[in-house]
Amino acid sequence: MEPAKVFRKDIIDLEGITPGFSHHGATGVVGGHGDSDGNSHLFVIPENRKLGVTSTTLLIVNRMIGTGIFSTPSTIMQATNSVGASLLFWVLGGFMTLWMSAYLELGTALPRSGGEKVYLERIYRKPKYLATSIFAVEIVCFAHSAANCINFSGYLLRVVHGLDPALSGNCGRSSNGQLKAPSPLAEEWINKGISMAAITLVCLVHAFTPKFGIYMSNALAFFKLIMLLLVVCTGFAALAGNLKAPRPDNFSTFDGAGVACPDVHEDSSGRAADFSLALMQVLYSYSGWENANYVLTEVRNAPETLKIAAPLANLTVTVLYILANIGYFAASSKSEIASSGTTVAASFFTNVYGQGFFVTRILPFIISLSILGNISSQTFAAARVKQEVAKEGILPFSKFFASDWPIQTPTGGLLLHWMFTVALIAGPQSSDAYPFISLLYTYCQSWVKLLIALGLLYLTLSPTSTWKAERTSFHTSNFLTVTWALSLLFVLSAPFIKNNTITPTVPWFVVPTVGCSVVVIGTIYWAYWFKIWPLFGYNIEHHVEVLPDGSERVRYVHGRNTPATKSPLWW
Repeated sequence: MEPAKVFRKDIIDLEGITPGFSHHGATGVVGGHGDSDGNSHLFVIPENRKLGVTSTTLLIVNRMIGTGIFSTPSTIMQATNSVGASLLFWVLGGFMTLWMSAYLELGTALPRSGGEKVYLERIYRKPKYLATSIFAVEIVCFAHSAANCINFSGYLLRVVHGLDPALSGNCGRSSNGQLKAPSPLAEEWINKGISMAAITLVCLVHAFTPKFGIYMSNALAFFKLIMLLLVVCTGFAALAGNLKAPRPDNFSTFDGAGVACPDVHEDSSGRAADFSLALMQVLYSYSGWENANYVLTEVRNAPETLKIAAPLANLTVTVLYILANIGYFAASSKSEIASSGTTVAASFFTNVYGQGFFVTRILPFIISLSILGNISSQTFAAARVKQEVAKEGILPFSKFFASDWPIQTPTGGLLLHWMFTVALIAGPQSSDAYPFISLLYTYCQSWVKLLIALGLLYLTLSPTSTWKAERTSFHTSNFLTVTWALSLLFVLSAPFIKNNTITPTVPWFVVPTVGCSVVVIGTIYWAYWFKIWPLFGYNIEHHVEVLPDGSERVRYVHGRNTPATKSPLWW
């Protein structure tokens, strides 16, 4: 049997649009206007909801500043046992945000929502849909808000009970250096319930009050900048000697005074893996610099706006991150930072101001608002990317998850984001979920970014590529792209070396093994959907027409080889 053809048309001649079809006033998949067969659906972006330079900048800032700067310094110190090395990792993370120039080149040339999905489809045209399928597995299964929701809940509970900045003791290890399981949270399911309520509330806001969702995100982004400025100013006070605790003398030598994790026997063979995990935690803290690329269809004058907003946001966050870490080291010892877990900021403020109402109640509330802003920004962008993946027709129930009913918001993508976030919240123990999920997210993202880096090099250097004629006047340096690819290869390979800095209950090999499964599962999914099904007479036809106002008309035909006028299957 001749395999049925899998067809997709990204952009067709606008003059070929069905005569008499109006693209005004459509509402989306359910209840929307379309052809008589019900297979055509219109996705409209209202002009008054498009983002300007300020909102786009704050969208990136809001995504980048979450819990990372208040939590990950602990893990990084455990991995490096050095003040100088830790600061170098934060500087390196800031330098690595320069690799956003690759996304600027791709985003200005392909100003459509979807981010990596759009770029992978342009780069890897053969085998068709393979790169898209790998990306779909990563973005649907692993790009969620579970880690931040769990941390939001933890800090909110500390507002009620009071934050205890006391150290957890020797980096969570016993005297022989072995990781020991933490005590289970007394309110484990209360913690998870608050986490689920947080993601539910955010999804409902973005689904049914989209303008308020944008205003809320912008306000929280401004609030985060003020919070980080408070950390920086407090750090300068600590450098001037205004401390309630003894001076830690962390800048007396490159490594700093003392030992991060006393009585823990270091394994030199795992040093590369520890450094890789430290780098992943830094990258997680900086993650989000590509956030605007996911929603470019909803950005006014996207190429020019992106070129202003992305560098401005990244430079601001990088400077604040480095200064904040200098402040941490000015006030807290290596052991305090390494043992404080997700409460690095609490021990920092305690050492400067002393333990009082601000540290035990106000501080965790401030940090919880910062985390909420990160959840809001990530949900806003991730839901739109998942909607774009659903528009491809490659997901089960694609029409449903591509829905923008009832008020032209990505309700289907928001539901998909909510489902996987809730599943990850309910699964692991809250005490271990944050470090494990954050590392796994960064590892999976590194695979996608490596494909982007290698693909951009191919487009730029291949003599048969037409990319130089397609791109705008903006293009990145090949040197930056090569160093980006090499750094990602280190991040992906080093965690396979045995290390001791994941979590007390998750084996060291789980993160890289599960992370690599993204490529394997994506390839298997592609083979099933696009190779095996056609052998049994099923076809997938997907047509996208980009209308003059930037809205999209999508037509699906899923099912056996039947005329396109028949209704498609949901699966």
